[in-house]
Amino acid sequence: MGVVNKAARFVGPAVLPKISYYRRIVDTYTKYYLSEKVEKKTVLYESRDGKSLTDSPFAIFEYLLATDKEREYTHIWSVTESSELEKVKDLYRENTNVIFVMRNSDDYLKWLTQAEFLINNSTFQPFVTIKDEQTYINTWHGTPLKTMGFDIPGNPANARNVVRNFFMADYLISPNPHTTEMFVENYRLNENYTGQIIETGYPRIDQTFLNNVDDLLKMLFDFGVKLDLSKKIILYTPTFKGSALSVSDGEIAQIHTEMSLVRERFGDEYNVLVKVHPFIYDQAQKYAPLKAYLIPDIIDTNKLLGIVDCLITDYSSIFFDYLVTNKPILFYCWDDDLYSNKRGKYFEYDELPGPVAFNIDELMMKLATLDEQHKMYEKNYQECKEKFVPYDDGKVTSRVVDIIFNQQEIKEVKLIQPISYKKRLLIYPGGMRSNGITSSFLSLVQNIDYNEYDVVCLLDNIKSKDQIKNVSDIPNNVSILFRFERSNFTAKEYYQDMHFHLKGVKKGKEDKYPNEIYERDVRRLLGKQRFDVAIDFSGYSLHWSKIILAAKADRHVCYLHSDMMLDKEREVNGRKTHKINLQGIFSVYHRYDCLVSVSEVMREINREKLQSYADASKFVYADNTINPDKILSGAVEEVKEEVADTEFYFRDGRLVTVDNQIRLRSSRPDMVLGNIEEKVLSNPNVNVLGRFEYNDILYYKISQNNQYLGWVEASTIEVTATKVLSKNKVSYFGKLNTSGEDYFYTEPLGLDNSYPLSRAGLFRNVYASVTEEVVTQTGVSVKVMLKGTDLGWLPKEKVTFSRKLNWTNTGEPPMKMKLLRKFALSVNHLEKRYQMKRITNTPLKKEWLAAYYINESNLEIKGYNLPVENDSFKELGVMKFVYVQSLGTTSNGRWYETIGENGQTYWVKEAELSLGTIPEECVIYEKEISKEVTFKKMETTIFSTISDGIKQNGTIVKSIPTTFITKEVKTSSTNIFYEVSWEDKKLWVDKESVIVKRSSGVLNAAEEVIPFPNKEKINIVTVGRLSQEKNQMVLIEAFTGFHQTHPTGHLYIIGSGPERSKLEEKIQELEMSEHIELLGQVYQPFEFVKRCDIFALTSLYEGQSLVLIEALTLGMNCVSTDIPACRLVLKDGAYGMITETNDATGIATSLSSMIDKEQKFETFDPYEYNQEALAMFYQTLKY
Repeated sequence: MGVVNKAARFVGPAVLPKISYYRRIVDTYTKYYLSEKVEKKTVLYESRDGKSLTDSPFAIFEYLLATDKEREYTHIWSVTESSELEKVKDLYRENTNVIFVMRNSDDYLKWLTQAEFLINNSTFQPFVTIKDEQTYINTWHGTPLKTMGFDIPGNPANARNVVRNFFMADYLISPNPHTTEMFVENYRLNENYTGQIIETGYPRIDQTFLNNVDDLLKMLFDFGVKLDLSKKIILYTPTFKGSALSVSDGEIAQIHTEMSLVRERFGDEYNVLVKVHPFIYDQAQKYAPLKAYLIPDIIDTNKLLGIVDCLITDYSSIFFDYLVTNKPILFYCWDDDLYSNKRGKYFEYDELPGPVAFNIDELMMKLATLDEQHKMYEKNYQECKEKFVPYDDGKVTSRVVDIIFNQQEIKEVKLIQPISYKKRLLIYPGGMRSNGITSSFLSLVQNIDYNEYDVVCLLDNIKSKDQIKNVSDIPNNVSILFRFERSNFTAKEYYQDMHFHLKGVKKGKEDKYPNEIYERDVRRLLGKQRFDVAIDFSGYSLHWSKIILAAKADRHVCYLHSDMMLDKEREVNGRKTHKINLQGIFSVYHRYDCLVSVSEVMREINREKLQSYADASKFVYADNTINPDKILSGAVEEVKEEVADTEFYFRDGRLVTVDNQIRLRSSRPDMVLGNIEEKVLSNPNVNVLGRFEYNDILYYKISQNNQYLGWVEASTIEVTATKVLSKNKVSYFGKLNTSGEDYFYTEPLGLDNSYPLSRAGLFRNVYASVTEEVVTQTGVSVKVMLKGTDLGWLPKEKVTFSRKLNWTNTGEPPMKMKLLRKFALSVNHLEKRYQMKRITNTPLKKEWLAAYYINESNLEIKGYNLPVENDSFKELGVMKFVYVQSLGTTSNGRWYETIGENGQTYWVKEAELSLGTIPEECVIYEKEISKEVTFKKMETTIFSTISDGIKQNGTIVKSIPTTFITKEVKTSSTNIFYEVSWEDKKLWVDKESVIVKRSSGVLNAAEEVIPFPNKEKINIVTVGRLSQEKNQMVLIEAFTGFHQTHPTGHLYIIGSGPERSKLEEKIQELEMSEHIELLGQVYQPFEFVKRCDIFALTSLYEGQSLVLIEALTLGMNCVSTDIPACRLVLKDGAYGMITETNDATGIATSLSSMIDKEQKFETFDPYEYNQEALAMFYQTLKY
């Protein structure tokens, strides 16, 4: 590690609390955690991040305050600054045992570490750690209607702090079996949760039963709510959709406009009031026309429900609480089709306890017949009551207090308590990227006997699609927790940790190892959990070794997946990437109870090389497990049922129909519910909210004058381009939270000239300035500046703004803030200096071309990976046609961004290309392929020749059921045509007219169908990470020699990794592109692999080759280089062929022998192997 990086690391711990608001909070909290003792009979309450005194924490507080006559308990409320809250706080001024502390203040942080009871209806922040003497009660905040936890599509790590809080909690309050199921299954608490779930109803619902509402009414009047006590009350409670767009002024205006229409029609009988979700309350409060009817955010919702006569909601879980009133509920789901498919929900419309309306006209029709509607849904209503509020009798709070505070046993209350007879395992599996370790881990957890073992998997904060896909394969029996945010270390402890990380544990100074600080971090992540065995299954991360060793467990185990000493010295791109980590891990090997190699031969190698780090008896081995049923079933990637989503599409539109007459659908065209009506609009101008294609017809979702109308065919509306709503110069400061899939854009997102400019993920966690903010109909974009360089535009949510260093006022920030910013930039950019160097290679301007051109230059073209001359490049030769994505300008000059037919991006100097337009559409390339397809429609257009296809000179005919593609052609207009077998002819069809049958191949990670191998050829396959030690380069050379004598040979290389570009260059250099294919990552490759003739493995070394065992399971003819681990797997050649030499000649000779000579090998029994491997794993838990 260089001097500069060490300096950055050294400065960081001392300065972070001074420049980062969050780190200052964590630093202060940690000091209090270490110094303060827990005070008996103190209770800290937090509801909705301190924004109100409401919900179940408030119900418990009021009950304790009323029943604690001696005032033995001290009550501490976490609050935020709010004039509304001040009025609520005034009600308790005379209660000397009630304390209010500002959230994140020093007093708040101190009480977090001192209070005996902590009560929250959501989550505490990631730094909060529960002490043994503290009791954490999580009441949660509603019965779920929308999907929750790991049921929500997307990254499961999004639930990381919620699931952490649940596992930390000593008590979870559940109102019904459905919510209990949410805790246990949707958040995967399973049988690993060591606290108690009290299923007895919601304390907050007790508030709805209260008869004395005078205080509530007085408060409503005090806040200026317009209320006529002679009328009944309708309450509208739209939920929060979780999108930045959902808090737009337009939505607030729509809420007001539509409820004004309801008030206009039913106002003689009803007060029509609105309570919005807390996340949009501040914005709603600023909308003056709504203010008189807006319920203040600090009003307890359940108290309010007690005086409401009719509830209108969408998919807010508030309706579950309202069931106890037996009063009517209406569901106004005008935007359900924008959100439900993306988020998902647990119930269908026909299960709800009230009718559903999709636009305001339908809603008013339901209101006009409210009594009849209520009777129609009486059966549903009663079933929902029995299912969701079975315990809510107005006495829930007393039962909860008796169980927790008074430690009473109440027999009629259902308690879900931990089962203690199983062995509990904690496993860190590695980064969950596609590699051998991940495959081995997934096989293991798919094999474990869950009748005997409970498993908790602790993961890093995963982000990539590859990681998300692999995590989705972890069985539901396994509980999942995540490590996120920085550890709660003091500055001194950070330096202790840094010293150990860089130097390891020195001989004779083992007592200096700071295990206690890692134990505290484990307590933060895992709560009070204890385990029988904690396993570092990765074995390559020093940080994770510290975590696993600090876990409260009877035994600690570390896996050694390879020759660890050899891996320590292995170089990747000139750097020994594992050296520091492995050197540090070696120094703590003695702290583990056993060190598990993955084969007997590797155990001997590791024991010999690492004997100075741990006693020889600790070195054991356990073969990798496999999943024989999955391998042999020919498992392919599951085809998930496609659920069509409505695309958000915010535009202005204008009707093009005669007299503004339209055919309007209240619900999305593919939905059964809803109405269709002919309507004449008084104004042709409309707002487009979304779009959806159904039966080849495009529809727009529209509103007008802040009132939702419905769906119309797109042909009736002329849509304008996205427009800028506001544009402001700003002086923001923050850290980029981009990922590998994010780009800087040339203009604010959504504008017609907004194109990807450069990869923003390369600058993740780099501090930058934001100089401009633009709001369009698509969203909010900000301009990012770095070291005086304009990098482009990002969505605003891709920047985490520093609270301490941000400046939201107009004008320049004060000098002190400027100096702090400059200091923060210096430290951050010093630490991220390698990323900062990329600025010189980053396109700062782009002219978007996105087309094929004819190249009139005869120069040999070099294609660079980055637009910089000293970067690695590939000889592309003389190119007649070239696809140019853009012309980019960098500090290194002007470069064309080109895309090859393999999808690879290359940067070419502007001077090397002389581009001209292609006068007529022509064929760019053609290639032979074999894919089975079906046709999208009953009729399709066929072309006799490719020339007819280009000219669109075709014939419409009745489609045949299926056919095979034999050739693919791409034209200069980027159109793709397939040559297909049509009865006894070869004809051409447009690519867009067919669908590739899933059964004709396997899916790669890009979800492209990879056709099965051609049976007429000799097909050789290998599977593995594309890295130096896997040695695919030699396999390519060997196959080239093999191909000279076996011209029908074809090589498939499955996998991804850092060597891909080098392997591609080698394939082109050897002119073998037609005979060697790099297929990329294939998650379920077995059906493909078993259709090949030979499985080849050419690794330089292996711990134990899992892919080789999988190939043997498939009954394949296997060829492997002669290395100890593979010789052991192949049983010295009994199960497969071992090369005489490990060079290209030796491998080619073995491949030829396998084809040319009859070979007889013993049969490998995968089930017997797996039983033995699993028994070895169980034995490692006992050593």
